[in-house]
Amino acid sequence: MITPRSDEYDRMAKPPAAPPSASALGRFLTLAGTATRIGTSVLGQRLRPGRSGIDWQPVGDLLTDVLGEMKGPVLKLGQMASQWQGVLPEPVARALSALQNRVPALPFSALRGHLQQVYGADLGQFFQHIDEQPFAAASLGQVHRAIALDGRALVLKVQYPGIAEICQADLKQLRRLLPLGRLFRSPAKQLQGLHEELTAVIEAELDYPAEMRRLQLFRAHFADWPGLRLPQPQEDLCRPGVLALTEEPGLPFADVAQASSEVRERLAHTLVRWLSAQAFELGLLHADPHPGNFAYTAAGELVVYDFGCVRALPAPLLAAYVHTFKALQARDGEQLEQGFQALGTRQPKSTIPYGFYRQLHGLLGPLLQPGVNWDFAATPLHEQVQRLLPDVLGALGSLQPAPATLLVNRTLEGHYWNLSRLGVALPVADLVQAHQAAR
Repeated sequence: MITPRSDEYDRMAKPPAAPPSASALGRFLTLAGTATRIGTSVLGQRLRPGRSGIDWQPVGDLLTDVLGEMKGPVLKLGQMASQWQGVLPEPVARALSALQNRVPALPFSALRGHLQQVYGADLGQFFQHIDEQPFAAASLGQVHRAIALDGRALVLKVQYPGIAEICQADLKQLRRLLPLGRLFRSPAKQLQGLHEELTAVIEAELDYPAEMRRLQLFRAHFADWPGLRLPQPQEDLCRPGVLALTEEPGLPFADVAQASSEVRERLAHTLVRWLSAQAFELGLLHADPHPGNFAYTAAGELVVYDFGCVRALPAPLLAAYVHTFKALQARDGEQLEQGFQALGTRQPKSTIPYGFYRQLHGLLGPLLQPGVNWDFAATPLHEQVQRLLPDVLGALGSLQPAPATLLVNRTLEGHYWNLSRLGVALPVADLVQAHQAAR
């Protein structure tokens, strides 16, 4: 077996870990015990005489260890939460961010049996080498470099053993927790819809043949795009639970702040144009925006690695987002109400939160005007949004979670943080409207 290479694509995982438990009861007890330990630690610090603040570092360390070892949907939720930089306590955000590309990996011995089952006992019939040390690990699987028998440089995305059962157990626990959402006055129908959406996401990410087809569709649509690189599926080497792709070298996107301003500006324009083209041309959305799924080259090319989570964007849903976008531009409360109604984020027959709408207009309206650059280095929007939390909580009787918007909003929020990493001034409205006008 070849050893890991110290090149620009290296996103090395943590040292090998034990296979995660698939027991529904065991996973529930682990989560419950973790929540109890966190609550006890925070409460104890607050009650300690003379204590002026909370030391969040032990909480971050605990979450990193527990979520990384458990893997599955709970790890994915932790990765999603890490997008909220500046909102979570800094040690917690830093610890969760480490789960983007520093997930504890399984030893190769835990995967060898499955590889031999789908390829045959002699892996040498298909591969010159497979790196036993994974260079990336995630919530549902991990990635190993390989060289095919004919010399092709590959990466093999391999699902964890028993991951389908693990996902089933976690989703079952989530269903049991749904009634807690009613404490926030969320209707049972909406909560059920959210669970169904999450279930569909997990099932799609476990379906590697479908991921291969999605990637082929994206590659065909964006074949002529400069500045964008997507891996190519190797169908002859794909097997159940194994996705074989060409290796696409790139620098970690989490470290993109180290790049020159010219490279960062090129990446930012490519990212916004690519997102707009997905929505207005393809009707699909790459909906897993955490930085571990992206890389960049020294020439300013954007590399996208993972297509396990892709959301269809039906015309009515896209039209509702466009309506909301224009209402924020116009700072029109009535139009924003219509947009939120179309998105399904409003409680029927509830009081319209016009005061909250005015604050949204004040925050976003100036940034979304034609000809205006949104300076992601100088505009700490998340800090201003944080000050709106009391108003958001006060509007919970009027607002509600909308299952259809779950992944789209996650994508928009995640790429806000990615653009903040890039730290450039960008004419967001002009870039989006150029694709909208070209429909």
